[in-house]
Amino acid sequence: MIYTLDEIKEKTIPIAEKYGVSRMSLFGSYARGEATDESDVDLLINKGEIKGLIDFVDFIHDLEQSLKCNVDVVTTSSHNKKFLEKICKDEVLIYGK
Repeated sequence: MIYTLDEIKEKTIPIAEKYGVSRMSLFGSYARGEATDESDVDLLINKGEIKGLIDFVDFIHDLEQSLKCNVDVVTTSSHNKKFLEKICKDEVLIYGK
């Protein structure tokens, strides 16, 4: 299934709020309007209140259950700055500031 931007927001924002994520953006094929039925959902987040690995894994699990597809999550604290710069070119803010 290919989701619209509004559908992605509807399914992900409550989860971001539940876990205290302060900012969440879409990147990759969905952000570029190139998603297919096989596409995963790529998200860049500022972890906000997510402090530990267990919370982070639970956050991703809840996203995948809601969207019924694989979700790749990258945090703004990633040490791969070149990858983050590439992401920012496609980035579509869906939650936060």
